[in-house]
Amino acid sequence: MYTFAVLALSALATIKVVDFLAGNVAQLDRIRSLLTFVVSVGAMMMLDYSMFEAYGIKVDNHDVAVLFTGLVTAGLTSPWRALFTWFTHDRAMADETLGRATSLRKVA
Repeated sequence: MYTFAVLALSALATIKVVDFLAGNVAQLDRIRSLLTFVVSVGAMMMLDYSMFEAYGIKVDNHDVAVLFTGLVTAGLTSPWRALFTWFTHDRAMADETLGRATSLRKVA
């Protein structure tokens, strides 16, 4: 149960990090899907977290288990996107967007 919560919340964090990066660096908007995979796999590698160990499944190579945990986390970003789309009633026009966000404006 806690393992699934860790994966689901890691996917949510991945979405928000990718949205922040793509919103502030214009060139990253075109490779949002690739960036999602890179961020999720990188986060699991930095955390050294394997869902297989948490569920008690023996995997011979720990690095492969962490890699697949990152891929599962990247896959779990899709339900979050669908949930956000349902909440905002905004259909995605481009690759994995939640609608167009406005950039920060200068105050001073």
